[in-house]
Formats: sequence, C-alpha cells, structure tokens
Amino acid sequence: MIIAIGNVGSTSLKSKILDINDKNEIVSLGEANLDKIKTEGESNFTHKIGSQETVREVIDIYGFKNGIQVILDWYIKNGVIKQYRDIEAMGFKTILGETNGANLLTPKILDEMRRYSFVAPVHNMPYLEAIGEFKKVLGEDVPLVGVFEPSFHYSIPEYRRVMGFPWKWYKELGIKQNGFHGSSHRYMSALIYNLEHTEQLNLVTIHLGGSSSICAHKNGKSVDVSMKFSTDSGLLQGTRIGDCDGIGLLFAMKSLRLSVEEAQKEISSNGGLKGLAGIGTDDFREIMTASLAGNERCELAISAFIDGIRKYIGAFSAVLGGIDAIAFGGGIAEKNTDTRMKILENMEYMGIKLDPAKNEDFNGKQALISAPDSKAKIYITPTNEEIVVAYFVKKVVENGRDLTPAEMVFRM
Repeated sequence: MIIAIGNVGSTSLKSKILDINDKNEIVSLGEANLDKIKTEGESNFTHKIGSQETVREVIDIYGFKNGIQVILDWYIKNGVIKQYRDIEAMGFKTILGETNGANLLTPKILDEMRRYSFVAPVHNMPYLEAIGEFKKVLGEDVPLVGVFEPSFHYSIPEYRRVMGFPWKWYKELGIKQNGFHGSSHRYMSALIYNLEHTEQLNLVTIHLGGSSSICAHKNGKSVDVSMKFSTDSGLLQGTRIGDCDGIGLLFAMKSLRLSVEEAQKEISSNGGLKGLAGIGTDDFREIMTASLAGNERCELAISAFIDGIRKYIGAFSAVLGGIDAIAFGGGIAEKNTDTRMKILENMEYMGIKLDPAKNEDFNGKQALISAPDSKAKIYITPTNEEIVVAYFVKKVVENGRDLTPAEMVFRM
C-alpha cells in the first residue's frame, strides 16, 4: 500500500511517501519538506528520493495550498509516484481531539479537532487547514487518517490523569492528562523491546526537539508522561512554557491586563527556551552556541531545560520502581553529545552510567551508549514517527474502521 504522510507545523509542511507491504515492511520512496510557508518570501525546500542524499533548494512559496502542490508535483516529476491516484491513503500525526485513536478524518473527527483548537492552537488549526487542502487535491476516494498523539497514553491510570482541578472540570470539560508525542514514544519503546528481546522492562523514553517530553513505560505500556492536558506542559518547550503555576499565569494576566487570547499567545509563542534565552529564537543549537560563548541567559535556559529532564527521570524512577533502560530520541536528544552527558551526570546512584566514548562516537546513530557496569541500558534511538503513522493508517484502511487506543499495538 502506498501511503503519504503529512506532518504539519504552524509554518512548515513535511511529507513522506511510504510503501508498506502485507508483512508490514516499510520502504521510504521519497520525502519532501518545506519551511516558512506561512510567510511571504523564501522557503527551504528539502527533498530526497528513497535512500539518496537530501537535496536543499530555496524557493518562493506561500501557504499550505501552494506548498502541497509543490510537494506533490515534485513527487511526480521525480518518479516517486506517477500520479496523485497512486496514493492509496494518507496519514497525519494529529495532536488532539476527543476520540483520540487512529481515526478516519470524518467531519465528526475534524469537528473534535476544531473544538480542541484552543488547547493546541499551533497544531490543530494548521492541521485542519492542510487536511482540507489535501482532500481537495487527492479527492474524496483517498482515505485520510489521523493517528492521534494521546492514543499511546491510554494506559496511564486515572489517578495520574486527574489534575486537582474542580471535579466538574474533569468530568464535563475533559481537563485531564492527555500526553503527547505518542508516535515517537511508541516507536522508541518498540525498538528497545526488539533490541532487548522483551517488553518486560521499566523503560524511560526521552523525546527532545522543538517540542519535548518524557514517558515512563512499564512492561510494554505507557504509565506516565511529562505532558499533561495540553502541549504547553511538562518540560520547557521551544517556545511554550512547560509546567507552570496557574496563579502565576493569572497574576500576569491581571497585572498586564492581558486577554485570554493574548496570554495564550505569550505562553505559546514567547515562553520556553525562546523566552528564557532572549536571543529571538528557540533553535537549541543557536541557544547552546550562545551559551558556550558566555551569554548568561542562554546558559540559564540550557540549565533549566536539563534540570527539568533530570527531575522527570528521578520522578519516573519512583513511578516505575527503578529504571532498566533509557532511550534518547528526537533531534536534540539524538544529536547532542553534551546534552545527553549533562542529563545523566551523577546518576550512578540510580544504576545509570553513560560511557563517554560511546556517547561521542555514536552521536546521531542508533547505539547502546551505557557503560559496561551500568545497571540501566542507555540507547540512542533515532525516532521514526512516520513508520508508526503508516502502520496504523494501513490497519484502519484494511479494517474499514477506526482503531481504539487499546487496539493500537506497534511492535518491530
């Protein structure tokens, strides 16, 4: 089955074309990505055919409609597909609705996404726009499927899902822990179970990128995750605040006379690493470079980010009753030697000990990087969310129905 994958950001559009056979073996036929498509002017257009090297172009493009056309036309021009109708289904790494399984993107499911757009504004609205444009181009006969991020975390016990708000808010408004980065945590855990030949593990997966979270897995299931009701929670995010004191937010709104919409924009776009670092970007590489050059606010931002990760590792060790394995995935976690080192520094008392040479030598590659005498295995596990999405898209299309979270099991 030829499946297209759409990964939509507030200003970017990433895509892949995958071929998945009856044995669920997946081959990447090509990928094409655009950034800065919500502002007029130049965008970076990166693309590759199969396993060839990635090529980068700079083009003038604006809007999801035009971006989708550029990407699909590139696939045809370069022989990845011959025509639009070669695409048998399309999957999206959708963020938040109410049903939150693997769902055909019917008007009902799209309405759920629209209803939760305030909770995930930088995700749901761009997805809704892009999904509408893909539907126009591909036609009504191509199934569009959303694989919702909270689906992986369905197994978290209710006493961890409740958040201490008034009971009515929980029961009537659904304010509870949802958890996100489900496809990434699902992929990393499946990879570790395969490498360790068992899923009877106390596992912690650490996804660090523009958006970051940590997940605790016990015997093959998610039992806790750092993100809660919204993606503005848990660890410091690139531009989002992470965990906060609700009264602090209300105090700022009252003092600065901010509307709800203004406050939401501040905590979603001007908080997190970007807000702390103060150099106008949330790019971790740039913040780290400035930190190493002596910028005190950037150094503070990096230290706060790492400290938050370390606290969650300690908390999840308590939740799990010890840690058997740790997996690092996502751009920052996979490719930053110093960050991994600082995160796991002085954790020998927990049985966690990194091998500095392996940490350096295997940077960015799938590898075991724990010291020989470490009780916990430590892995770099480059994540692959698109494979997870494609796997469940195929199941939804073949079964002719949605999958509930409890039915969604991915193993390698």
